[in-house]
Amino acid sequence: MLSPEKNAGNLFLKTLIWVCAHFKTLNIDYMITGGSALGFWGHIRTTMDIDILIHIHEQQIDPFFQGLRQETYIDILQAKDAFANHQMFNIIHRETFFKIDLIPLKDDPYEIEKFKNRRKILYENFDFFVISPEDLILSKLLWSQSIGGSERQIRDCESIYQLNQDQLNLPYLKKWLSHLGLENSVFGKSIFSSPLN
Repeated sequence: MLSPEKNAGNLFLKTLIWVCAHFKTLNIDYMITGGSALGFWGHIRTTMDIDILIHIHEQQIDPFFQGLRQETYIDILQAKDAFANHQMFNIIHRETFFKIDLIPLKDDPYEIEKFKNRRKILYENFDFFVISPEDLILSKLLWSQSIGGSERQIRDCESIYQLNQDQLNLPYLKKWLSHLGLENSVFGKSIFSSPLN
């Protein structure tokens, strides 16, 4: 019998492969982000939802939602309204009961740059598009700032940085720390003051 952690991990991966295969079939660009992306950069944290940034063209909207109808719990009218207003909406996979938060790509310089900077990662014989470690750090710092501080988000940033230090694009990270006004955060100060950087 699988442990709860192992079983949750298997269901998470099964759901992730299912939804990303759906995107691939419809030629929809996407990027796994948030806590769902941590495992790709070496930091495992149990999560019961999946965060995905999506870029859908107008002609893809109806096929996308209709394709979800059979295998998910979804309020299509509510989801279309959220999509039209560039707001997050969610679906629940009927088989695994994992919640998938879908985030439309906004017309924002950093959001667009972040999406362009995503990485293609082969895992379990499937190609996933995942947020870069630099942008995962930046996104978590922005989220922490928006909620008035979060030790968990800062710990995640430190873990991503430590585990991927040799491959991080530090000029890119510093550029966006400054542009996003994050250079004076505790994490930002540590990056700019480190003799290794």
